[in-house]
Amino acid sequence: MASRFSALMSLSTLALVLLVGGVRRCHGGDCSVNKFDKSCIDPKLVASYDEIVDLPNHPEKLLVDVRNPEELAATGVIPTSINIPLKTVADELKLSPEAFQAKYGRKKPAESDPIIFSCRSGVRAGMAANEADKLGFKNVKNYVGSWLEYAEKNGLPLE
Repeated sequence: MASRFSALMSLSTLALVLLVGGVRRCHGGDCSVNKFDKSCIDPKLVASYDEIVDLPNHPEKLLVDVRNPEELAATGVIPTSINIPLKTVADELKLSPEAFQAKYGRKKPAESDPIIFSCRSGVRAGMAANEADKLGFKNVKNYVGSWLEYAEKNGLPLE
């Protein structure tokens, strides 16, 4: 089954690159880097900064930071997020609901529950979203701005 998330695409002149992130058919199906623009991104698959800062008001949404623990220790974390490093995302999403709850202190998301992935710049978050999509999760988003955007807007360390 092909994933809804796909392909290497440049998002802006700031060199923000999206490896996986909901590229929909555009330009007659030709979404090459040369013809790519923001209209190629399916907005239903991308979380905005505003959605992230509103997460404390939406406990039904799960924010998963896929950076390594060492990165989190150096920079900090987005409030309400849990840490599941990218290399373990698929295995952790296969845990039983009881094991997930015990390990992360949060309810394991059902296939229809909203999950948002973040990382440093959106690349690994996109890969994690792709993994979740392949496992059958239907309400998955990539916070493309990830830590770099969140930290910049909140005066926090970038690195």
